[in-house]
Amino acid sequence: MWPLARLAAGAFSSSGAFLQVLSAGRYRTSLVNSLALSTAAAFVSVALALVPAWVFARERFPGRNLVRTAVSLPLTFSGVLVGFLVIVMLGRIGAVPKLAGLVTGREWFAGSAFTLTGLFLAYLYFEIPRAVMTLEAAFRHFPPELDAAARSLGAGPITRLLRVTLPYAAPALFSTLAVTFSASMGSFGVALVLSRRFTVAPLEIYTELTAFLNDAVAGALCVALAALTFGVDRLLARRAA
Repeated sequence: MWPLARLAAGAFSSSGAFLQVLSAGRYRTSLVNSLALSTAAAFVSVALALVPAWVFARERFPGRNLVRTAVSLPLTFSGVLVGFLVIVMLGRIGAVPKLAGLVTGREWFAGSAFTLTGLFLAYLYFEIPRAVMTLEAAFRHFPPELDAAARSLGAGPITRLLRVTLPYAAPALFSTLAVTFSASMGSFGVALVLSRRFTVAPLEIYTELTAFLNDAVAGALCVALAALTFGVDRLLARRAA
């Protein structure tokens, strides 16, 4: 609480800091961008994590531990490293454009690492493993009798997923959404490396502190970002309860 209290004190020490954050278009845009990008990354990450999380929780196959380790590996990477990995794949001379050039004669997606799409893919890269590991723990407690009963009544895989598995796992899904959303809202390293014309709140905070030495506005942005993240997190937590 002490660092947060110091941030708030610095923000409120300047009477115009919060007014500047609310009135300046660039600060509002950064907060909205963070909210939209983090929300999209959270929902897509959870959707893409459902199948691997279920497989890791319920199935046994050769090499399972090796595959699981590979999936969880991005959790050990810093945001800056993830940003450079995206550049290696989707930069102007990245692996994907070069491969596309060899196959089609045109280097598709060259430089897309520095677009909103590249930033979104970078968020997914470190959020999907987080969602998989969180949902796997929940799916381990799924009663197999429910799935067996639905199968015996003629329900197919999609029906069982929509009518049995997802409703039962709803609290875990909302908790995972909260975890991935909160991590994305605070993500800074990826945006620092990849962002060009698209800004997010952590990047604006860094700029205010390092480039302009504007502690009051940086503190106000921090408080606004924390309040926004906490509010959404509590809303999702209530749905998970």
